[in-house]
Amino acid sequence: MTFLIEILYTLSTALLIPVILLLLGFVIWSLMELGGFLRESIQRSSNQPAYEIALAEFVRQHKSQSDRTDSKFFQKSNYPGLIALFAIRARLILNSPEQLAKLVSELEIEAAGRLARINLGVRTAPILGLMGTLIPMGPALKGLTDGNIEALSQNLVVAFSTTVLGLFVGGVCYTMQMFRRQWYARDLNEIEYIFELIQSEPASDLPLASLKRTNQHALEAK
Repeated sequence: MTFLIEILYTLSTALLIPVILLLLGFVIWSLMELGGFLRESIQRSSNQPAYEIALAEFVRQHKSQSDRTDSKFFQKSNYPGLIALFAIRARLILNSPEQLAKLVSELEIEAAGRLARINLGVRTAPILGLMGTLIPMGPALKGLTDGNIEALSQNLVVAFSTTVLGLFVGGVCYTMQMFRRQWYARDLNEIEYIFELIQSEPASDLPLASLKRTNQHALEAK
């Protein structure tokens, strides 16, 4: 029995260094993601007016029964988030409904992938923090029984530090995930609206809100 306990103790303590390295890697990654998140937020705020003007012109062109494939809407890309990707990628396939529908699906998958990447930090970092908390507790208790106060204090410092870092990364990633879920749901809603405008027959009395569909529940489910 003592032999098995020694094996468990050795294996658990051997995991401490990989856990700390992974946690430090998650901290650096989350800070980089935070920088990208802030940059995306600023770009969305600055590009939203240009998108609204371009969309209004596109709707006016639709009502006037003009050729929407020549619309200036798809000649620009200073739009928020996924809408800019849709405008860029749709330029050469406006006359192909099948390819446009495939593009919309691809953007939905891309949005889900971005959220899944952030979700990795939300779920994994606290787990690593908990492992970094529990693993040093064995050596800390052993140091306590041996009267080694220095070993006890060092292991407690490691335990509390990893807890804080894990919660920090999880909190940052969760905040970014909440905002990005709303952003991407709104983007996909606008993309589907534009796609339906392209596919639908022009109508002068077409209300702007009648064709809008929300993709938020589907995106959250993913």
